[in-house]
Amino acid sequence: MTPPTLPFREVAGALVPGGDVQSVPGVRVGSAERTAGGWLTGTTAIVAPPGAVAGRDVRGGGPATHETDVLVPGTHSPAVDALVLTGGSAWGLAAAGGVQQGLAADGRGFPAPGLPGAFVPIVPAAAVYDLGRGDGTVRHPDAELGLAAHRAATAASAPLRRGSVGAGTGAFIGRGLLRGGLGSVCLRTPTGRLVAAIVAANPMGDVLEPSGRLHAAGVLSRMGAELPSAPADWVERALEIDSAARRDPSLSAVLRESDASGDATRGNTTIAVIVTDAPLDSAQTTRLAQSAQAGLARAIHPSHTLADGDTVFALSTGGAAAGGGSRQPYEPLDPLDLLMLNSAAADALSLAIVDAALSAVPHPAGPQDASEVLHGDGSAGGEPAVPRGTAAARLPRPAALRQIAPELAEAWSRLRADGTASATGSPS
Repeated sequence: MTPPTLPFREVAGALVPGGDVQSVPGVRVGSAERTAGGWLTGTTAIVAPPGAVAGRDVRGGGPATHETDVLVPGTHSPAVDALVLTGGSAWGLAAAGGVQQGLAADGRGFPAPGLPGAFVPIVPAAAVYDLGRGDGTVRHPDAELGLAAHRAATAASAPLRRGSVGAGTGAFIGRGLLRGGLGSVCLRTPTGRLVAAIVAANPMGDVLEPSGRLHAAGVLSRMGAELPSAPADWVERALEIDSAARRDPSLSAVLRESDASGDATRGNTTIAVIVTDAPLDSAQTTRLAQSAQAGLARAIHPSHTLADGDTVFALSTGGAAAGGGSRQPYEPLDPLDLLMLNSAAADALSLAIVDAALSAVPHPAGPQDASEVLHGDGSAGGEPAVPRGTAAARLPRPAALRQIAPELAEAWSRLRADGTASATGSPS
């Protein structure tokens, strides 16, 4: 007997070929980072169309956030002008001020009462912990870097930069075993809605099982996609690549002391934004963010720990006004449509985390460029590295997953480019 077709047996969303958050009309993303002169951090700005509604959900035990209370359903206005993902822990939240400056100059934001021509852009933000990963000192994004990210987002249309850029520049996975990064995918639901995710993956947990299988393999399998596993000795291979940090006698005692004190578990957090073109109100958008957290747990183990600040934003552009103006009225969605949106949000975040891990490049190593670099337009070259023999050179220099599992990385690249079979059509 053929089982009935029910929402929980259908694929919630199919992978859109080459899709990302910019596949959702009206959404623009820009990243800027500093990777020279001892820096290894960055910021990503997700600029929303006017009238877009946002929600948020915080599950980690150590979050670093800004302006999240304004997104609680029932507050004055759920609309936002942009969302910011950034490095630098709580220090890095200053980057949101630079995004605000750029938006205000563009006339975006809440009109300030009694002050003609003055605006207060609403820019919630969340940060990952990447302090000290360049040269062992506190270097963090600031308003200047935030403004550079805004300018990159609002400049001429350009493909989304992924990998070791923006908020993912200094990201680690598994307490420094692998390099993290910035990843993004877009799904299309059976009813034609777009649900996209962008994530800065910097978790304490791993994205691979001990056997080398992706934790998110089950999500891919439901879409009819199978990817090869990483080698069974992937941990040993990662440690081999990071041999300077793991074998250096002068550092081994530091690492042991760090593990004993718990310091090695404190520099984590995965932060993300879910974007949909479906028209949602504040409560529904908040539910979308909450549902997406399941996708984080399916791709990372463990997740939502006391040592992570896992935070997910959600953005609905469905009622946003074209070309500015007030939010447009909309018809309530069918309950089953909402159910599929929530399921797709979780799947999108799982796959965006896979993308972040497999898009990351090897950690810098070699001669150090003494200059400071802003990569707001993505035109600068490769990442300068930290000189050997310095204190910074003895810091962990994690491997990129693509180094350890090139077949997995190539298979993911093909799948992301081709999409999955039921993703008919292209983003409008």
